[in-house]
Amino acid sequence: MKKFLIFAPAYDANVGGAIVLHKLCSLLNSLGYESYLYPSFINFEISRMGFWRQLLGLVADYVRGFKRYLTNPALDTPVYRGKVTDDFVVVYPEIVFGNPLKAKNVVRWFLHRPGFHTGVVYYGQGELHFDFNDFARGFQYPGAMISELRLMITHFPFEIYNENCALPAGERKGVAYCVRKGEDKTGLHLIDEGIKIDGMSHAEIAEVFKRVRTFISYDSYTAFSVFAAICGTDSIVIPDQGVDKLRWHPRAEDRYGIAYGINDLPEARDTVHLLKKRLLDIEEESRRCASLFAKETIDYFSGRRDLD
Repeated sequence: MKKFLIFAPAYDANVGGAIVLHKLCSLLNSLGYESYLYPSFINFEISRMGFWRQLLGLVADYVRGFKRYLTNPALDTPVYRGKVTDDFVVVYPEIVFGNPLKAKNVVRWFLHRPGFHTGVVYYGQGELHFDFNDFARGFQYPGAMISELRLMITHFPFEIYNENCALPAGERKGVAYCVRKGEDKTGLHLIDEGIKIDGMSHAEIAEVFKRVRTFISYDSYTAFSVFAAICGTDSIVIPDQGVDKLRWHPRAEDRYGIAYGINDLPEARDTVHLLKKRLLDIEEESRRCASLFAKETIDYFSGRRDLD
């Protein structure tokens, strides 16, 4: 059975790409597939055009290499820095230029549209490509195969946001709020005595959520509304002008535990117990996707090896 090597940056709770790369590694290990992280580094074609920018990028990447490579202790993500042998399948995110580990078996995972961040697409023949969502729609790299499986991996940071050491409802006081993408809402009135969480770390925000009574979000779609609810806080979204609750989230399960306007608070309280189960169901779907991914990948490269 082949081993998996995930070419990934250090874990950063604020960077979605890093989170899901580490999560995929952990899920594969939980499914019984030997899997490791390989600390990512910059790789690109050197040319006259932009030579100094490329050189500075290499120097900055070299300096970063001396920093501690961070992982999430809640995930099973051993780090590998050895030789990449032919029994490894290497998983690169779409931003990686070429095949820096010189791996025989290469998977490319599109966490965004190819070339969106770098302006360059340079992959290889014989690769197996997976889409996270719909980023690869209409894209086909010559000589590579794109899977029909949508490899959508989700991680909810229950290790941070939970009710461990949270105050009971009767002892909670005060309000927290965030603005984020809701700064242009008509009639925006910030709470004078509230705690603004914008700019705080996840650990700081969780500490706030575990002691305040109410969280108000002016951003209609931030995940912090969910995180507040699973910490035991009343979570309220300030409605967008002209957007009713069914337009905000047409499916009832997407509204569990979150009030769309203060008058919706009774329903949010009645459904908050369903929220965590829904999140766990979503994570279980990620586990199912990881299992299908592993089987398809091993079959693909085993079959290709037989043809070599």
